[in-house]
Amino acid sequence: MGLLDRFRGRGDSGKSGAAKAGHECVHGVLVAHWADAADMGDESKATEFICQSCDTHFPPDQAGWIRKRATENLRR
Repeated sequence: MGLLDRFRGRGDSGKSGAAKAGHECVHGVLVAHWADAADMGDESKATEFICQSCDTHFPPDQAGWIRKRATENLRR
């Protein structure tokens, strides 16, 4: 599969190399998303968090726990 096929959307589903290989993502970078633009910047008002590596969506109540676990995994 060529590079142009991936750009045109005919390639893989867009998962990272680690996700393709079957490795567990550590969710090291979670990006907050808000439903209302007025709430942007205040993570306590975020409606979801999305992992930049594997594109998994997490509810706000899990984001703190996932960040703590990722920090612990990265320190090992």
